[in-house]
Amino acid sequence: MTHARTWGHHARGKRSIPARGHGDSNAMDDEDYTSDENRTPFYTQSERKFLDLITIQALKNVLHYLQESNGEMHMFLHDYIHQNPFNLSESASMDDWLVGLAAQPLRRVKDPRRSSVPGHAAEEAALRKGREVSPRDVVERIIQARTHVADELVGVRDQLSVKNSAIFTRALKTSVKLSDDDV
Repeated sequence: MTHARTWGHHARGKRSIPARGHGDSNAMDDEDYTSDENRTPFYTQSERKFLDLITIQALKNVLHYLQESNGEMHMFLHDYIHQNPFNLSESASMDDWLVGLAAQPLRRVKDPRRSSVPGHAAEEAALRKGREVSPRDVVERIIQARTHVADELVGVRDQLSVKNSAIFTRALKTSVKLSDDDV
């Protein structure tokens, strides 16, 4: 047996408590986690960090798109981020941040630059009164963008062997250059 298959067993064949990522005990059902002996010791921590990362990237993409398409929603999200900065820790994740955002009530937002409401009369009214923004709609957009970011990253695994080889190639070039400088 390899080390990856034996880390969760005692020498006598009894199951031991598997290593878990810090603060990730609620990320998966215990039985599901322990039944897959090929997982690395910090799998749940890695999974959570990956989800946090793609959520942040999705959030940045949504902000970029909203800047062009929905000024009020962009202003709301920008202000919410400023007032509620990410607090990523062992006990808090981006999912928690999204839950907090989705739980917010509807907000009336005035975009002094322009309105994203089509039509002259509607635009004038929106500029004067503002426009309601649904935090749940914002979260839906972020979740959709998160799925898109994850789909984009699927191909990264296939590129890893090339990128890993490039690391050693660059290291070799650097060490050869350093040894040439010594001569």
